[in-house]
Amino acid sequence: MVKKLSVKKTVMYLFLIAMALVFAAPMAFTLLSSFKTKIEIFSAPFAFPKSLQWSNYVGAWKGANMSRYFLNSLIQAGASVILLAVVSSMASYVLSRFAFKFNGFISVFFLLGMMIPMHTVLVPISYIIGVFKLSDNILALVLVYVAFNLPFSIIVLTNYMKGVNKSLEEAAFMDGATYFQVYMRVMLPLTKPAIATVSIFNFLNGWNNVLFPLLFIKNRNLKPIALGILNFNGERGTEYGLLMAAIVITVAVPMVFYLLFQEKVEGGLAAGAVKE
Repeated sequence: MVKKLSVKKTVMYLFLIAMALVFAAPMAFTLLSSFKTKIEIFSAPFAFPKSLQWSNYVGAWKGANMSRYFLNSLIQAGASVILLAVVSSMASYVLSRFAFKFNGFISVFFLLGMMIPMHTVLVPISYIIGVFKLSDNILALVLVYVAFNLPFSIIVLTNYMKGVNKSLEEAAFMDGATYFQVYMRVMLPLTKPAIATVSIFNFLNGWNNVLFPLLFIKNRNLKPIALGILNFNGERGTEYGLLMAAIVITVAVPMVFYLLFQEKVEGGLAAGAVKE
């Protein structure tokens, strides 16, 4: 027997389908256009290409220096993810397991860090980078990414660690383990889902960021892939097939990365709400 849908659910499903089409249409257009010639893109925008123009990807990867931009983004995003995982997990372990006078103040301090728009601190950041002569330096981007993503990482990991059973630590202490050994051998293995969650978000933020590289990176060979798209559009604005191929290359990595670890993202965020 077919179950009838209520009017409310029908409207909700129709809305979700419409929203899915709205978000999927630009992606479908970009993917199809990446395999077309310029004439095909304008004459039949949503039609399938008559022949797959793989040369668009070859031209975007080699001719537009996308391979270099791709490597730069991997280095910047990867380094920031590793540094954030180390620093935020250590800070979260202290905040979640040690009772000291300024524990609450420090937690609120990191929470306030999430409320500061990045545009409001561009001038002081630019001044600091200029003073330390870090312009055109990948290290500057890594440090800025870490500074802006650290509050979110600490809050998520702290909430997750608070739900870890303390009897596991007590057993380790009874066996003669130090605080650092408990952190390395007990807390880190149990916190892997939450670390994976924040690492995915931090990677996406570092990969997709355009503002900071635009301000602090002038050297063509140090630009990330997100900024390389802007240069590509300026240099080869009439070659729309190559431009669409470059966009697909840029979007493919974070999309695949997210799809592979989607369950960890959802599980890590939900697990933080579970208390012992």
